[in-house]
Amino acid sequence: MQKADVVFEGGGVKGIALVGALQAFEEAGFQWQNVAGSSAGAITAALVAVGYSAMELKKAMSTRVDFRAFMDAKGIGRLPVVGPWLSLLVAQGMYQGDHCLKVIRELIAEKTGKKRFTFGDLVMPKEPEDSEEDYEKKYKYRLRVLASDISDNTMLVLPQDVACLGQDPDDLEVALAVRMSISYPFFFKPVVLEEGQRKKKHWIVDGGMLSNFPVWLFDSPSGKPPAWPTIGFLLAEPGSAEPRHQHIGGPVSMIQALIRTMTTAHDRKALDEIDKRRIVRIPTGKYSSLDFDLDDEDQEWLYNSGYQAAKQFLSTWSFEEYVVGRLQQNA
Repeated sequence: MQKADVVFEGGGVKGIALVGALQAFEEAGFQWQNVAGSSAGAITAALVAVGYSAMELKKAMSTRVDFRAFMDAKGIGRLPVVGPWLSLLVAQGMYQGDHCLKVIRELIAEKTGKKRFTFGDLVMPKEPEDSEEDYEKKYKYRLRVLASDISDNTMLVLPQDVACLGQDPDDLEVALAVRMSISYPFFFKPVVLEEGQRKKKHWIVDGGMLSNFPVWLFDSPSGKPPAWPTIGFLLAEPGSAEPRHQHIGGPVSMIQALIRTMTTAHDRKALDEIDKRRIVRIPTGKYSSLDFDLDDEDQEWLYNSGYQAAKQFLSTWSFEEYVVGRLQQNA
C-alpha cells in the first residue's frame, strides 16, 4: 500500500469526477492518510475520512443523492420564480442547505454508527518525526475542511480554527463543518456561529472564497522531505489554465464573476511548477458547479473523466522524482 495525503478542490456537482479519480488511485493501491477539501471537495474528503471507498461513494451518489433536492426552499422561498430571490433578501441565501446537511449526517452515521460524529473521532496518532507544533496544526485530525468567516475576514481551517470562535475543535461536528464549507455565497444560507459567552456572531460561508484548492495543507517544512506525497485532485474546466473572459452585463453576472474569480484564481496562480507534478487535472467539460439537473449519463461522464485523468497521472507519477524536485526548489 502506498501512503498518501489527498486534497480535493471544490466544484459543486462536478465533484462527481473526484470519485472516479479516487477509484483509480484505490486500484493502484493508495491508502489515504490525511484528507482535506474545500466546498464540494469537503464532502468527498469527509466521506473518505470516515471510511467510504470510491465504489461506495459512487453507489451513494446514484441511490442516495438527489442534487435537485439540494435546492431546498423554505417559507417565501417556495414561491414560483421570485421565491429564491426573496429568500436571498431575507435569509442571505436562495436555499436553506438543510437537505445537504441531512444527507451528509446520514451517510456519516451509516458508516460510523454515530449520529453526531465529531472531529474528536478523527484524531490521528502522532508520528515520531512530527514536531508537537506540526502535529497540532497539521496532522492531529485526519480531516481538514476550509471555510470563510466573512464577519472577521478570515480563512478557517477546521477544526483547529474553530478554537478562535471559542469552541472546542474536538467537539465540532464533521457534518456541520462540511455544511459551512459548501455555503456557496448567495446560493446557500451562511452558517452562523456564536462565539462562546460573548454571543458574537460569525457568518461562515464557502471555503472556496479564500482557498478552493489547499494543496499546501499537509506539506512538510521547507527542506524536509515528506514521508509520503500529498496528491491534489483539481477540477479543470476547458481552457482553465488560461484566464477565462466572462461577459458582465448587470449585477447578477457581476456577482457570478466575482464568485468565480474568488474560487478559482488565487490558488491556481500560486501553484509552483513542482506543485503541478502532484496534481491530477480532471476535465469537467461543459458542466458548471451548480448544474443540479445532471442526469445519469452526465454523472457517468464526469466519473469516467476523473477515472481516466487519474490513470493517466499514475502512468508517469514518481514520488521519488517529486521529492528531488521539491528539495532542489527549496535549496
